[in-house]
Amino acid sequence: MLQTHEQLAIFACLNGRRCVVVGGGPVAARKAGELVGAGADVTVVAPKLDRVLAERAATGAIQWRREAFASTHLDDAWLVVAATSDRELNAGVANAAEARQIFCNVVDDPSLCSFIMPAVVRRDPVTIAISSGGHAPVIARWVKGIIESLVPQRLGALATLAGEWRQRVKAAFGSIDTRRRFWEYVLEGPVAEHSLAGRPDRAEAALENALADWQTTPAATSGEAYIVGAGPGSADLLTLRGRQLLAQAEVVLYDRLVGDEILQFARRDAELISVGKQAGRPSITQPQINRLLVQLVKSGKRVCRLKGGDPMIFGRGGEELDALVEAGLPFQVVPGVSAALACAAYAGIPLTLRGVTQTVLLTTGHTESSANTGLGKLPGGQTLALYMGVARYAEIADTLLNAGNEATLPVAVVERGTLPEQRVVVTTLAELAAATEALAIESPALLLIGATAALAERNAWFAPERVVVYNDPANAITRTTKVAS
Repeated sequence: MLQTHEQLAIFACLNGRRCVVVGGGPVAARKAGELVGAGADVTVVAPKLDRVLAERAATGAIQWRREAFASTHLDDAWLVVAATSDRELNAGVANAAEARQIFCNVVDDPSLCSFIMPAVVRRDPVTIAISSGGHAPVIARWVKGIIESLVPQRLGALATLAGEWRQRVKAAFGSIDTRRRFWEYVLEGPVAEHSLAGRPDRAEAALENALADWQTTPAATSGEAYIVGAGPGSADLLTLRGRQLLAQAEVVLYDRLVGDEILQFARRDAELISVGKQAGRPSITQPQINRLLVQLVKSGKRVCRLKGGDPMIFGRGGEELDALVEAGLPFQVVPGVSAALACAAYAGIPLTLRGVTQTVLLTTGHTESSANTGLGKLPGGQTLALYMGVARYAEIADTLLNAGNEATLPVAVVERGTLPEQRVVVTTLAELAAATEALAIESPALLLIGATAALAERNAWFAPERVVVYNDPANAITRTTKVAS
């Protein structure tokens, strides 16, 4: 019955509404307790009850039908929970519920469920529900423990205060966007600080002041740009601050390499605009992006400019800042985990290593003029990290070899770093061009050159099965490690 990939998360109002629990054991007692806690009128159907249920029946907290289940027990019910150890009986309950179009939960049998009772974190009136889609309740409980440790204990008091002031704020601001901005401003300032610290009087006074002073607050009318580094690809590596600002933005301008998993952190009503550029294909230009960013912020929008990696390392964030400064517009910059740091870490390659390499040079294998990158002889103890430029790897290798670098200098290429499909190619400077062609290396990829690049094979920890050691048998340089197919 349950389609685990198509579930709507809802909170049901059961106050005074009849709900049925079939079963009289400890599991049934737990489910009945949850329903009673939600204000439901609970009827338990079972020939006998455990101690907890018997006590609740004696006090009138639940109604007890001391008999075997019959479909008529579901008359006038809003939902039913089957919590017996008899799968055939549970299936009968589920079928009877389905026939009456009543939601049914069968404990430990998601295939028979039409709804799931999630793990819950309560900070009344705030309720957080966690579900694994019926696949792994232990995972839901584990996530609940994490959330319990992160959510402030007095969050409910802050929510209650906001609820008490909701109509007053609504009367003061007719625009939904204005009200949203006001509440976001409130939640980031002294009102929230006082409330979460247990100072309700000071919190309410601060809220009164915030409402009175709102029209003179810069956040009330001005737009703002958030230049945010999205990291190298994995949603796990987006910073907390980046996620917060992404969730606040009304418009998101995002690059081609920003994945859907990261975009899901944006507001549901945010306008998402792709401004990604791809070499060799028609796409929006950087001056056009600059103008669009300025135009949106001038119109009063909060705009998140979401850029892969770090915006200030080959992300052209500096050009966008220049445009914003020239227009006199406010902005914030949130650094991201740069591709050089992330790809090296996920490939097991130390960019610096005591006694081996002490310096790192970040450069690009691609320039607008496609001219020589200016690469020369690498100083001893240096790791070279080249962003972009996969199509020029053969030229880059020739340039470095002609500059006097050793043909056996270790090289590693990290494709789609930090993503599940990450591949690491370990080779040498002399073999780089052949490896690029033979293994069809594609962008996005980061090129790492230096002594520690050879450690990628030994230190592989992320997707180790996708580490390829390339040794071209036609090349004079031979290696003893196997050639991956």
